[in-house]
Amino acid sequence: MASTATSPLTRVDIGEVQLATRVLEGSSGQLLLFIHGSLDDHHTWLPLTRALAGTGHTMVVYDRRGHSASTDVAGQGTIRQDADDAARLIERLGLGRVHVVGHSYGAATAVLLAAEHPDLVASLYLHEPPAFALLTGRTELEELKAQTGAVARESVALLDAGRVEEGTAYFVEEMAFGAGSWSELFDDQARAVMMANSDTWLDQSRDPERLALDVTALNSFDGPVTFSVGSRTLPAFTAATAEMLRLVPGASGATIEGAGHGAPTSHPDELAAAVRHHLDSA
Repeated sequence: MASTATSPLTRVDIGEVQLATRVLEGSSGQLLLFIHGSLDDHHTWLPLTRALAGTGHTMVVYDRRGHSASTDVAGQGTIRQDADDAARLIERLGLGRVHVVGHSYGAATAVLLAAEHPDLVASLYLHEPPAFALLTGRTELEELKAQTGAVARESVALLDAGRVEEGTAYFVEEMAFGAGSWSELFDDQARAVMMANSDTWLDQSRDPERLALDVTALNSFDGPVTFSVGSRTLPAFTAATAEMLRLVPGASGATIEGAGHGAPTSHPDELAAAVRHHLDSA
Protein backbone atom coordinates (compact mmCIF):
# COMPACT_ATOMS: atom_id res chain seq x y z
CA MET A 1 0.00 0.00 0.00
CA ALA A 2 1.13 3.52 -0.67
CA SER A 3 2.17 5.38 2.44
CA THR A 4 0.72 8.76 3.39
CA ALA A 5 4.03 10.34 2.41
CA THR A 6 3.74 9.08 -1.19
CA SER A 7 0.00 9.63 -1.65
CA PRO A 8 -0.37 13.19 -2.93
CA LEU A 9 -3.13 15.45 -1.69
CA THR A 10 -5.26 16.47 -4.66
CA ARG A 11 -8.46 18.48 -4.96
CA VAL A 12 -11.37 16.53 -6.40
CA ASP A 13 -14.01 18.69 -8.09
CA ILE A 14 -17.43 17.43 -6.97
CA GLY A 15 -19.36 20.33 -8.46
CA GLU A 16 -20.04 23.00 -5.87
CA VAL A 17 -16.71 22.60 -4.04
CA GLN A 18 -13.36 20.90 -4.40
CA LEU A 19 -12.38 18.41 -1.69
CA ALA A 20 -8.71 17.90 -0.83
CA THR A 21 -8.30 14.12 -0.94
CA ARG A 22 -5.69 11.39 -0.48
CA VAL A 23 -6.29 7.92 -1.92
CA LEU A 24 -4.14 5.29 -0.21
CA GLU A 25 -4.18 2.41 -2.66
CA GLY A 26 -4.46 -1.13 -1.31
CA SER A 27 -4.49 -4.60 -2.79
CA SER A 28 -7.84 -5.87 -1.48
CA GLY A 29 -11.34 -5.25 -2.70
CA GLN A 30 -12.48 -3.41 0.43
CA LEU A 31 -12.69 0.37 0.15
CA LEU A 32 -12.73 2.60 3.23
CA LEU A 33 -13.82 6.26 3.32
CA PHE A 34 -12.94 8.27 6.44
CA ILE A 35 -14.95 11.37 7.46
CA HIS A 36 -13.33 13.64 10.05
CA GLY A 37 -14.99 15.65 12.78
CA SER A 38 -15.22 19.29 13.85
CA LEU A 39 -12.16 21.58 13.60
CA ASP A 40 -10.16 18.71 12.07
CA ASP A 41 -9.00 17.76 8.60
CA HIS A 42 -7.81 14.52 7.00
CA HIS A 43 -4.61 14.51 9.07
CA THR A 44 -6.54 13.26 12.08
CA TRP A 45 -6.91 9.91 10.28
CA LEU A 46 -3.25 9.35 9.36
CA PRO A 47 -2.29 7.50 12.58
CA LEU A 48 -5.24 5.13 12.02
CA THR A 49 -4.51 4.60 8.33
CA ARG A 50 -0.91 3.74 9.24
CA ALA A 51 -2.22 1.24 11.80
CA LEU A 52 -4.44 -0.30 9.10
CA ALA A 53 -1.76 -0.25 6.40
CA GLY A 54 -1.09 -4.00 6.57
CA THR A 55 -4.71 -4.90 5.81
CA GLY A 56 -4.44 -4.12 2.10
CA HIS A 57 -7.56 -1.95 2.11
CA THR A 58 -7.78 1.07 -0.16
CA MET A 59 -8.39 4.05 2.12
CA VAL A 60 -9.66 7.50 1.19
CA VAL A 61 -9.25 10.49 3.49
CA TYR A 62 -10.29 14.05 2.71
CA ASP A 63 -10.90 17.51 4.15
CA ARG A 64 -14.58 18.35 4.46
CA ARG A 65 -15.75 21.50 2.67
CA GLY A 66 -14.40 24.65 4.30
CA HIS A 67 -11.66 22.74 6.10
CA SER A 68 -7.94 23.24 5.43
CA ALA A 69 -7.16 22.56 1.75
CA SER A 70 -10.78 22.06 0.57
CA THR A 71 -12.80 24.93 -0.86
CA ASP A 72 -16.12 26.35 0.32
CA VAL A 73 -18.96 28.54 -0.89
CA ALA A 74 -20.69 31.48 0.73
CA GLY A 75 -23.75 30.94 2.89
CA GLN A 76 -24.77 28.76 5.80
CA GLY A 77 -23.24 25.30 5.69
CA THR A 78 -25.22 22.23 6.72
CA ILE A 79 -24.59 18.64 7.70
CA ARG A 80 -26.71 17.64 4.70
CA GLN A 81 -24.19 19.35 2.42
CA ASP A 82 -21.41 17.34 4.07
CA ALA A 83 -23.29 14.09 3.49
CA ASP A 84 -23.98 15.00 -0.12
CA ASP A 85 -20.32 15.95 -0.57
CA ALA A 86 -19.25 12.50 0.63
CA ALA A 87 -21.68 10.88 -1.79
CA ARG A 88 -20.39 12.94 -4.71
CA LEU A 89 -16.78 12.18 -3.77
CA ILE A 90 -17.52 8.44 -3.77
CA GLU A 91 -19.18 8.76 -7.16
CA ARG A 92 -16.52 11.03 -8.67
CA LEU A 93 -13.73 8.64 -7.62
CA GLY A 94 -15.71 5.65 -8.90
CA LEU A 95 -15.38 3.82 -5.59
CA GLY A 96 -18.68 1.95 -5.71
CA ARG A 97 -19.98 0.88 -2.30
CA VAL A 98 -17.59 1.81 0.53
CA HIS A 99 -17.13 1.09 4.21
CA VAL A 100 -17.41 4.43 5.99
CA VAL A 101 -15.47 5.26 9.16
CA GLY A 102 -16.63 8.45 10.87
CA HIS A 103 -15.47 10.35 13.92
CA SER A 104 -17.61 12.79 15.91
CA TYR A 105 -19.39 15.19 13.51
CA GLY A 106 -17.99 13.06 10.69
CA ALA A 107 -19.77 10.06 12.21
CA ALA A 108 -23.02 12.03 12.27
CA THR A 109 -22.41 12.91 8.62
CA ALA A 110 -21.90 9.21 7.88
CA VAL A 111 -25.30 8.35 9.40
CA LEU A 112 -27.00 10.81 7.05
CA LEU A 113 -24.91 9.54 4.12
CA ALA A 114 -26.05 5.95 4.74
CA ALA A 115 -29.68 6.98 5.24
CA GLU A 116 -29.87 9.03 2.04
CA HIS A 117 -27.36 7.20 -0.17
CA PRO A 118 -27.51 3.55 0.98
CA ASP A 119 -26.36 2.33 -2.42
CA LEU A 120 -22.98 3.94 -1.77
CA VAL A 121 -22.38 2.60 1.77
CA ALA A 122 -21.44 -1.00 2.59
CA SER A 123 -21.08 -0.53 6.36
CA LEU A 124 -20.65 2.11 9.05
CA TYR A 125 -18.07 2.34 11.84
CA LEU A 126 -18.98 5.38 13.97
CA HIS A 127 -16.86 6.68 16.84
CA GLU A 128 -18.86 8.90 19.18
CA PRO A 129 -21.33 10.82 16.98
CA PRO A 130 -22.45 13.92 18.95
CA ALA A 131 -26.10 12.87 18.98
CA PHE A 132 -26.88 15.08 21.95
CA ALA A 133 -30.47 15.67 20.84
CA LEU A 134 -31.11 12.11 22.06
CA LEU A 135 -30.29 13.09 25.64
CA THR A 136 -33.88 13.52 26.77
CA GLY A 137 -36.46 11.87 29.00
CA ARG A 138 -34.38 11.41 32.16
CA THR A 139 -33.00 14.06 34.51
CA GLU A 140 -29.38 12.98 34.11
CA LEU A 141 -29.67 13.01 30.31
CA GLU A 142 -31.34 16.42 30.27
CA GLU A 143 -28.53 17.77 32.47
CA LEU A 144 -25.88 16.47 30.08
CA LYS A 145 -27.74 17.97 27.14
CA ALA A 146 -27.93 21.33 28.91
CA GLN A 147 -24.19 21.21 29.66
CA THR A 148 -23.28 20.58 26.02
CA GLY A 149 -25.52 23.43 24.92
CA ALA A 150 -23.92 25.81 27.40
CA VAL A 151 -20.42 24.88 26.26
CA ALA A 152 -21.35 25.39 22.61
CA ARG A 153 -22.81 28.82 23.35
CA GLU A 154 -19.72 29.92 25.27
CA SER A 155 -17.44 28.68 22.47
CA VAL A 156 -19.50 30.63 19.93
CA ALA A 157 -19.33 33.77 22.08
CA LEU A 158 -15.54 33.55 22.41
CA LEU A 159 -15.02 32.96 18.69
CA ASP A 160 -17.47 35.71 17.73
CA ALA A 161 -15.41 38.05 19.93
CA GLY A 162 -12.29 37.17 17.94
CA ARG A 163 -10.71 35.15 20.75
CA VAL A 164 -9.74 32.34 18.39
CA GLU A 165 -7.35 30.32 20.52
CA GLU A 166 -9.38 30.70 23.70
CA GLY A 167 -12.64 29.77 21.98
CA THR A 168 -11.15 26.79 20.19
CA ALA A 169 -9.35 25.49 23.27
CA TYR A 170 -12.51 25.90 25.36
CA PHE A 171 -14.54 23.80 22.92
CA VAL A 172 -11.82 21.16 22.66
CA GLU A 173 -11.48 20.74 26.41
CA GLU A 174 -15.06 21.25 27.60
CA MET A 175 -17.03 19.62 24.78
CA ALA A 176 -14.82 17.13 23.01
CA PHE A 177 -11.57 15.89 24.47
CA GLY A 178 -11.46 16.79 28.17
CA ALA A 179 -9.42 18.94 30.53
CA GLY A 180 -5.79 19.39 29.56
CA SER A 181 -6.24 17.96 26.07
CA TRP A 182 -5.45 21.23 24.26
CA SER A 183 -1.84 21.08 25.46
CA GLU A 184 -1.41 17.38 26.29
CA LEU A 185 -3.12 15.53 23.42
CA PHE A 186 -2.40 17.88 20.52
CA ASP A 187 0.85 19.27 19.14
CA ASP A 188 1.45 22.70 17.63
CA GLN A 189 0.42 21.55 14.14
CA ALA A 190 -2.86 20.04 15.33
CA ARG A 191 -3.70 23.14 17.36
CA ALA A 192 -2.95 25.34 14.34
CA VAL A 193 -5.27 23.22 12.16
CA MET A 194 -8.09 23.52 14.68
CA MET A 195 -7.72 27.29 15.02
CA ALA A 196 -7.57 27.67 11.22
CA ASN A 197 -10.86 25.75 10.95
CA SER A 198 -12.62 27.57 13.78
CA ASP A 199 -14.65 29.77 11.42
CA THR A 200 -16.03 26.66 9.72
CA TRP A 201 -16.98 25.23 13.12
CA LEU A 202 -18.66 28.55 13.96
CA ASP A 203 -20.72 28.23 10.80
CA GLN A 204 -21.46 24.57 11.59
CA SER A 205 -22.67 25.53 15.06
CA ARG A 206 -25.47 27.59 13.49
CA ASP A 207 -26.86 24.66 11.50
CA PRO A 208 -30.06 23.62 13.32
CA GLU A 209 -29.85 20.07 11.91
CA ARG A 210 -26.31 19.30 13.06
CA LEU A 211 -27.19 17.49 16.31
CA ALA A 212 -30.70 16.29 15.44
CA LEU A 213 -29.42 12.94 14.25
CA ASP A 214 -32.11 10.45 13.20
CA VAL A 215 -30.20 7.26 13.95
CA THR A 216 -33.40 5.22 13.67
CA ALA A 217 -33.01 5.57 9.89
CA LEU A 218 -30.22 3.01 10.25
CA ASN A 219 -32.78 0.35 11.17
CA SER A 220 -33.56 0.08 7.46
CA PHE A 221 -29.90 0.18 6.39
CA ASP A 222 -28.78 -3.26 5.22
CA GLY A 223 -25.08 -3.06 6.17
CA PRO A 224 -23.35 -3.68 9.50
CA VAL A 225 -23.21 -0.72 11.91
CA THR A 226 -20.81 -0.35 14.83
CA PHE A 227 -20.94 2.46 17.39
CA SER A 228 -17.76 2.81 19.42
CA VAL A 229 -17.00 4.84 22.51
CA GLY A 230 -13.84 5.48 24.50
CA SER A 231 -13.70 4.09 28.01
CA ARG A 232 -12.41 7.48 29.24
CA THR A 233 -14.57 9.77 27.14
CA LEU A 234 -16.79 12.57 28.40
CA PRO A 235 -20.15 11.55 29.93
CA ALA A 236 -22.24 13.13 27.16
CA PHE A 237 -20.65 10.88 24.53
CA THR A 238 -21.06 7.77 26.69
CA ALA A 239 -24.74 8.55 27.22
CA ALA A 240 -25.37 9.43 23.57
CA THR A 241 -23.72 6.21 22.39
CA ALA A 242 -25.86 4.17 24.79
CA GLU A 243 -28.99 5.86 23.41
CA MET A 244 -27.95 5.16 19.82
CA LEU A 245 -27.38 1.48 20.60
CA ARG A 246 -30.83 1.35 22.22
CA LEU A 247 -32.48 2.94 19.18
CA VAL A 248 -30.60 0.79 16.65
CA PRO A 249 -30.78 -2.68 18.25
CA GLY A 250 -29.15 -4.37 15.27
CA ALA A 251 -25.97 -2.33 15.68
CA SER A 252 -22.86 -3.54 17.46
CA GLY A 253 -21.05 -1.68 20.22
CA ALA A 254 -17.32 -1.39 20.82
CA THR A 255 -15.32 0.18 23.63
CA ILE A 256 -11.85 1.59 22.94
CA GLU A 257 -10.06 0.98 26.23
CA GLY A 258 -8.14 3.92 27.61
CA ALA A 259 -9.35 6.28 24.90
CA GLY A 260 -11.53 9.33 24.95
CA HIS A 261 -13.19 11.22 22.14
CA GLY A 262 -9.87 11.57 20.34
CA ALA A 263 -9.28 7.85 19.79
CA PRO A 264 -8.09 8.27 16.16
CA THR A 265 -5.25 10.43 17.46
CA SER A 266 -4.53 8.97 20.89
CA HIS A 267 -5.26 5.23 20.41
CA PRO A 268 -4.94 4.41 16.69
CA ASP A 269 -3.83 0.80 17.26
CA GLU A 270 -6.76 0.01 19.53
CA LEU A 271 -9.18 1.74 17.17
CA ALA A 272 -7.68 -0.12 14.20
CA ALA A 273 -8.32 -3.44 15.95
CA ALA A 274 -11.98 -2.47 16.45
CA VAL A 275 -12.32 -1.36 12.82
CA ARG A 276 -10.78 -4.63 11.62
CA HIS A 277 -13.23 -6.60 13.77
CA HIS A 278 -16.08 -4.58 12.28
CA LEU A 279 -14.88 -5.21 8.72
CA ASP A 280 -14.54 -8.93 9.39
CA SER A 281 -18.29 -9.00 10.07
CA ALA A 282 -19.17 -6.92 7.01
